[in-house]
Amino acid sequence: MELTIHALSHSYGDKKALTGFTHTFAPGITALLGPNGAGKSTLIHLICDLLPRQTGTIAFDGTDILSMGPAFRQVLGFMPQSQGMYDDMTAWEFLLYMAQLKGLRPRAAREQLRELLQVVNLWDAAHRRVGGFSGGMRQRVMLAQALLGAPKVLLLDEPTAGLDPEERVRLREYIRQLGRDKIVLITTHITGDVESIASEILLLHHGVLLADAPVEEFIRGCGAANLEDAYIRRLHPHA
Repeated sequence: MELTIHALSHSYGDKKALTGFTHTFAPGITALLGPNGAGKSTLIHLICDLLPRQTGTIAFDGTDILSMGPAFRQVLGFMPQSQGMYDDMTAWEFLLYMAQLKGLRPRAAREQLRELLQVVNLWDAAHRRVGGFSGGMRQRVMLAQALLGAPKVLLLDEPTAGLDPEERVRLREYIRQLGRDKIVLITTHITGDVESIASEILLLHHGVLLADAPVEEFIRGCGAANLEDAYIRRLHPHA
């Protein structure tokens, strides 16, 4: 199972957001790091087909995702950074609605909802309206919807944002398990959340891929003690 991206570029008018991005993702956890405006969200949105592709290719197991159409959406799970949901729905109602959009049959959807609401520690709040949820609770609802349908490719945009330390640890360990048989791509600015679980690091800056290496190799190559230190040294080598 592979997600292969080749020579992917994207511009907003005269501003280049992504330049010649090439990488092959295999099962495991890849951390996509970079400052604001580095091109992380653009890359994620192109993989999700939320932006029109300008140049380059994206293929899943050798087939371009554009030619796959709905078949690719069946293998893709996406947790956006924005928490767009219907505030008058309960968590159960929202997730059931998302399951229907993903084409899950009612019985299978209910079974998955029971499991996922427990995984994200929201079972006791399943029948409360999401409009009254905290930011962290809404974040966990969005993670649950990304996992509906058991996707093979999982894109998590700042998954631990808004979570308290205990929730972050719990979620981090669950993501570690997901990486055993899924392609998991995480964007985050909290390097500590991925240092222990990611198998490789991709570092974007001004739309260019600056680094592509296993975590330990990246840290060692920067002469750093940890991922946060390595990240800063690689972005600001003369600081």
